[in-house]
Amino acid sequence: MKIFVTISRLIVGSLFIVSGLIKCNDSIGFSYKLNDYFVADVLNLEFLIPYSLGLAVMICVVEIVLGVALIFGFKSRLTTTLILLMMLFFTWLTWYTSSCLHEQEIASRLGEEFNKNCVTDCGCFGDALKLEPIESFYKDLVLLVFAIPLFVASFRKMIPLNKPNQDVFYMGVSLLLILVFGVFVIGWWFTVLFSLILFLVVYLLKNKMGNQWVSLLAAYFVSLGFTFYCLQNLPLKDFRGYKVGANIQEGMSVPEDAPKPVIEYTWKFNVNGEEKEFVTNGSYPEVEGEFIGVETKVIKKGYEPPIFDFTIDTDSSDMTDYYLEADRVLMIVSYNLATAEEEGMAKMKSISDEALKKGYEVIGLSASGNNEKNAIITNYGLDFDFYTCDEKALKTVIRSNPGFLILNKGTVMQKEHWNNAEDLKF
Repeated sequence: MKIFVTISRLIVGSLFIVSGLIKCNDSIGFSYKLNDYFVADVLNLEFLIPYSLGLAVMICVVEIVLGVALIFGFKSRLTTTLILLMMLFFTWLTWYTSSCLHEQEIASRLGEEFNKNCVTDCGCFGDALKLEPIESFYKDLVLLVFAIPLFVASFRKMIPLNKPNQDVFYMGVSLLLILVFGVFVIGWWFTVLFSLILFLVVYLLKNKMGNQWVSLLAAYFVSLGFTFYCLQNLPLKDFRGYKVGANIQEGMSVPEDAPKPVIEYTWKFNVNGEEKEFVTNGSYPEVEGEFIGVETKVIKKGYEPPIFDFTIDTDSSDMTDYYLEADRVLMIVSYNLATAEEEGMAKMKSISDEALKKGYEVIGLSASGNNEKNAIITNYGLDFDFYTCDEKALKTVIRSNPGFLILNKGTVMQKEHWNNAEDLKF
């Protein structure tokens, strides 16, 4: 039992640190995912939407702190209780999400109306690792296998505060697991560096001051500081299809050799007064009988491009190809002009004027209506036009409102938060 408890502490603690860090890196994106759940036709918790960013920050920072607490043996009863409650909640949430999608699929196959909205991705690892809801559910079930015994063990006093030599063991093994989770699976070396710094800070405070709460508070502020940095700039690591160096057109294309979806077709025929079903991979069955209907089921999804909803539209034309083939473009993105930061909007004039002088084409992209766009152009004296793009797509392009991108033939050359707009090099 003692060995299993040790293994469980290392696995759950390390995974909580990596998962929390990935969400801290992009807490705005995590808040968008929370909003998907809060809407009326999902969990009907719309009163929480104004607080989604604060909740996102709290959840991801607490996740890291709980991981650290488990590794060092801090406040084991409180730690394991909170971990178990979080795991029970998220297990229910991923079950709910996967069940909703399953019901939606059944309704579609039966040709029935489905009135609920389903979230397609739980956001457990942000954009770094996309898991199907059913995969997230199974992952949470596995973690419960470790979390429940930890909870029981803590109340049997089997998770005491580490001694200094135990700290070294737990930190070392945890860093190896974080290397596996964070680098080999996620592909982000910073997970190891951050964890090493975090462990050293907590280790020194724990063994110098001997106060568990001070050590936990240090872990909290280190995690919160990193989160705040990413909020005031951009995510340190961009896992989305619009990262610097990515080509948007290539991100929207489907390679010729890309895996195709595997779809099962169930054909229904009336044969001699009896309804019979025939299953094929798409071909029409050679059956002597009256055709009744056909149902489809996706057995295996095909290749899905990382970018699929990006457009640059006017009221009368699609300008996407034109601007994605242009040599030098400054793109100013504001998914909602009404909620854009005033300080950032005030920078648009000087930044866009400089780009125009250097021969750049300058465009704005927003999901707001024409009245809002025209008002912004007039109020700030802008010499460029705003085009239309889907709000969700623009939120994915850049985690800043407004945000600034420089494109060269569709390739993202630079990308800056409005706080750092002056760093753009034309």
